[in-house]
Amino acid sequence: MKGGPKNTLQHQREFYSAFYGEDICGVEETATEEELDEAIAECAMMIEYSIDRGDKEEISFWRKMLQENKVQRREMLTA
Repeated sequence: MKGGPKNTLQHQREFYSAFYGEDICGVEETATEEELDEAIAECAMMIEYSIDRGDKEEISFWRKMLQENKVQRREMLTA
């Protein structure tokens, strides 16, 4: 995909959702702390896998997802 247009995070989410058949490493707004912890662990695992494959775009996607889940968890704990 080098030289082509950059995918937005939303496009990447839609792609992964369609590919895996469900939201991967993402949680609903009403997620529990346990669900967020699982999503964070899933994202970390996918980052390691993407690093092993050397796929920079995929690494970037999973890092963004990881950060979103961490922010959501932090907001939940401080609310």
